[in-house]
Parts: sequence; structure tokens; C-alpha cells
Amino acid sequence: MAIAVTALFLSCTSGPQDRKVTRETYFDIPAYFQGEIARLTQEKPVVDKTVVKDSLSEAKEIQVADWENELSSFASIDLNKPAYAGILKKDSTANKVRITSSDPKIDITAVEIEYGDSGEPVAFHIQRNIQNSLYETHETLYYARNKKYSLEKHQSVLILGDKYYHIKGLFKNQTAPEKSPGH
Repeated sequence: MAIAVTALFLSCTSGPQDRKVTRETYFDIPAYFQGEIARLTQEKPVVDKTVVKDSLSEAKEIQVADWENELSSFASIDLNKPAYAGILKKDSTANKVRITSSDPKIDITAVEIEYGDSGEPVAFHIQRNIQNSLYETHETLYYARNKKYSLEKHQSVLILGDKYYHIKGLFKNQTAPEKSPGH
């Protein structure tokens, strides 16, 4: 009888604080890009940079002075935000991981991470949609380590109309850009 009472007592004392809810964790994109920012700041690569705003375009060969600002859109993508818990879906192949969401309440539509033979990420393709009562933004980010990066943004702002931005950087250590759809 004493054993039964002890067992009953012990089973009643474990409260919710003892139960841990596990949720899937995803690749730490902000940490990766902080590492890239530090590396690029130190290496100071030359970049062929093209900026398009609506119908105006400008291209220059530059050394980016502020990589933190240049890659801030990439570094801000955090798939491990509590708001994304249970909403994102993950699909993997041998060298790619694709994370998607069809929930209009969050900004992430799709993130694709491509891995090289060493298991390290070599490319990111990110799609975001942001909608509220004042504006709607569709953003596509692409980053291929030591090759190129791009940010394309279509924005419709109530009263102000539509805006289009496209920023593309090609690292000069490449002889020619690899062709990939939409980049």
C-alpha cells in the first residue's frame, strides 16, 4: 500500500515545468551571414555591383565598405523565431534543404539551402512576402558564397504605387556568372 501511495504521489508532482516541448530547429542563417560578413570585411573582395530602381540602372566595380549593411536582408532571416514554430515544412534531398510555409501570417514563403560536398552551405535562395493594409512586398534573395548575391524586391505601397529594386553583386574572382533561373 505504501508503494502505491508513493507512486501516486510522485506521478502527481511532475508538473508542466518538467515537460519540455521540442520543436524543430533549422539552420542558423543569421549566424552564417555574421560569419560571411566578418570574412568579407576582412578579405575586402572587389564586386561588380548593379543597382536597378524602377527603370534606372547603375553598375560599378566596388569594394563594399559595409558588408553588414550589404547583407543585412540575409542576416535577418531567422527560421528559428518562435512565431514560425510548427508552421514551416522541411523537405530535403542529398544536397538541398527546402523550407516552406503557406501561412500568410508569416513573411517566409520559401528558403532553399544548397550544400557542397563538404557539407557546408554554398547557396541560399529565399523568398519573402510581407502584406499589411499599407503595402505588399515580394522579395527574393540569393547568395552563392564567393560567386554572387542578389536582392530583388517588388513593392506596392498604398497611395505611392509600385516600386521595383534589384541589387546584384558578382564577386570579381569569378570569370563569368553561373546561369540560374531568376538570378
